[in-house]
Amino acid sequence: MSSEDLQMPPGFRFHPTDEELVVHYLCRKSAGQPIAVPIIAELDLYKFDPWQLPGKALYGEKEWYFFSPRDRKYPNGSRPNRAAGTGYWKATGADKPIGKPTTMGIKKALVFYAGKPPKGVKTNWIMHEYRLANVDRSAGKHSNLRLDDWVLCRIYNKKGGLEKVNAVEYSEFEDKKPAISSLVRTGFAGNDLLHFDKSESVPRCHTTDSSGSEHAEVTCDREVQSLPKWSELERSLDFGFGFMDTFPGDPFNQPSAQGFISPLQDMFMYLS
Repeated sequence: MSSEDLQMPPGFRFHPTDEELVVHYLCRKSAGQPIAVPIIAELDLYKFDPWQLPGKALYGEKEWYFFSPRDRKYPNGSRPNRAAGTGYWKATGADKPIGKPTTMGIKKALVFYAGKPPKGVKTNWIMHEYRLANVDRSAGKHSNLRLDDWVLCRIYNKKGGLEKVNAVEYSEFEDKKPAISSLVRTGFAGNDLLHFDKSESVPRCHTTDSSGSEHAEVTCDREVQSLPKWSELERSLDFGFGFMDTFPGDPFNQPSAQGFISPLQDMFMYLS
């Protein structure tokens, strides 16, 4: 049945509660009993992106309902396979039991992520998945990937639109190891010269390998420091060390071999 074949009276709205979805739709579908109005489409929704699902629903304007099978992720496990279309569904929040006083079903909320886990991009597409409670989902003797024949799913976009996320090859953005520069070498070859700086104040390393073997002798030149020239030092010290200038007629003005004031002159000046 297609959406064109489904004839609903004017003003009809499909807004069932969680308990109504489990008791009157999911339980009857799983038991093979007929449903009065086949308003919910049968579809393996894990083969599609969520923005493709509204066009495949039998009824709905802002939310759409589907009966869908659910497969295992691993043959011998009970974990469901959440890969869908170009992304995956990821569970959020805690499971909610449906039915009082006896729990008839379990409600789980999921969010669609575009891309590959764990680097998928979160979207605004939400799914409420209803499954039957107290059901044996063990793998059994045969490697059967079918986990549930039917679960009931409500799909909607929390922004109220038909948001479409372009599929991107996220593998291109995965972290890659940086390429090793050609300047970095694992060993020293003959006549190699590693220059760290052209300045003479920085040590330079070089290798000597006359035999061409892999074990080369590494030697480092000592740090070269520029020393001041004596002519510059003499000019910087070219000043008198006396405590007073001499004047003509000074009886104590006797020439000194060193050019300094005589110690006797200092003594007589102190005694006077």
